[in-house]
Amino acid sequence: MVSSQFLIFTMVIIIVLIFRFRRILAGGPVSKNRIIIITVSYFGISMLTVFSSFQVGVSIWYVFAYAGVLIGSTYFSNKFVGNTIKIWKAEDGKTHAKGGSIPYIIWIVGLVSRFALGYVFIGPDYFMTAYGAQKTLDAFTIQITLVVDLIMMLGVGALSGRNIQLIHKLKNFKTEP
Repeated sequence: MVSSQFLIFTMVIIIVLIFRFRRILAGGPVSKNRIIIITVSYFGISMLTVFSSFQVGVSIWYVFAYAGVLIGSTYFSNKFVGNTIKIWKAEDGKTHAKGGSIPYIIWIVGLVSRFALGYVFIGPDYFMTAYGAQKTLDAFTIQITLVVDLIMMLGVGALSGRNIQLIHKLKNFKTEP
């Protein structure tokens, strides 16, 4: 039963990633509301995943390091991803955008690493009972968890910065003559 839950979860993640990467590389319709909803979704998934670390032995004081990495990566991604995003008006009349795939890659590496880490060190029931687990990890595993969580924060911050830049470009694109 547990292995079937893992397989279902893995298949859903793979399908979502394939469709998202197709849209990022080939381009797809964008709107301000869609960008905000997607950003909030990524942020929510990341926060639920990362904050489960505090239940397995990570000190609550690391929340400041997580916040610092999140804010820093959002700022730097917003500054440096701008030239990689292309916006155009498609034949269907909608505004389309593509580019900025590096933040997604960083986030996916963090997400997959975090779930693999949870599955290996916490156990096969990690996916369904991470918030109910009262398992405490050893020091080495906690250090690995910190590194993976920081990668996850780096990724979600980079995604947020990319999407902020996309909203700015979309706003400026609509105001151009």
